Amino acid sequence: MADWRNVGNWHWKEKNCLGWAKTYLKKQLTGVVASGSGIDASVTSVDSVTGDVDLNVRKGRLLAIYDVEVKLEWTAQRGDNKLTGKITIPEVAHDTDAYVYEVTASKASAETLALRDFVRTQLTPQISKKLEQFTEDLKRENGSEMIIADDKPAEEAAAAAAADAQLAKDFKEGRSGAEVAVAQTQGATFGTVEVSQTPEFMCAAEDLYATLTDPQRVAVWTRAPAEIKPEAGTKFRLFNGHIEGEILALVPGKRIEETWRVATWPAGHYSRVTIELEQLSNATRLSLKQSGVPLNEEDATKANWERYYWNSIKGSFG
Repeated sequence: MADWRNVGNWHWKEKNCLGWAKTYLKKQLTGVVASGSGIDASVTSVDSVTGDVDLNVRKGRLLAIYDVEVKLEWTAQRGDNKLTGKITIPEVAHDTDAYVYEVTASKASAETLALRDFVRTQLTPQISKKLEQFTEDLKRENGSEMIIADDKPAEEAAAAAAADAQLAKDFKEGRSGAEVAVAQTQGATFGTVEVSQTPEFMCAAEDLYATLTDPQRVAVWTRAPAEIKPEAGTKFRLFNGHIEGEILALVPGKRIEETWRVATWPAGHYSRVTIELEQLSNATRLSLKQSGVPLNEEDATKANWERYYWNSIKGSFG
């Protein structure tokens, strides 16, 4: 039987791994070298690692979520010419492997220009190679105590996995109300409709609620900084301001009421969204009702709830 504390590793669990990351990156990056054309360059120290590094488990999947800035010191030498400097990597993150390197030198002269350029073109790729292993090492060295073994029979486990896969693909189509309402804002009059959707998620209702309201989790599935607080009366901005509104009322784990608009809608016009969460035996059903959607935005709104909310949440958290 699976551990009752987290059956099937269903509930969200989180571990702060920033301390581990600091030690790991100092060990891995200090001493990285590159040689060629008579030049020897190396990373002499890791000055700082700042940001967030979290390991999460959801539905038996380990999710590494991190975004840190790393600052290094380097030295390069050719013959009697020696140069030192610093490297800043502004973003080492879980969703990118295209690192930006800001390379500065302690002095600038014609004699040392080649040394700095060598660091930029030859030493930084060696640093990138070390960073390629970060995600897997983070999971391997920190995830063992987060996953609770499940001793279900192989047949049952296989059936559950198949059911999970099917549910992950089963996105129900939204259905609009038959009646068209009328809205007026800043002198413009236009028809509005209601959008309803009922997707299901393989998680507990309390986890889905947090995924929709906690800024750190919202940032994962929106893939952008999220301005949101799980507090009634607060405003939110998602997708770099493309979606905005105000949270009107909250019942943790059960209900979210908010105003909601797309930046391209008529100025000042907000729809009203109510999200109800129903805990089922092995999933959570989300019931969305959205009134006040501009008539010509009905299809796009339904498609975007599915693509940018439901599908993205399932793709990020399983």
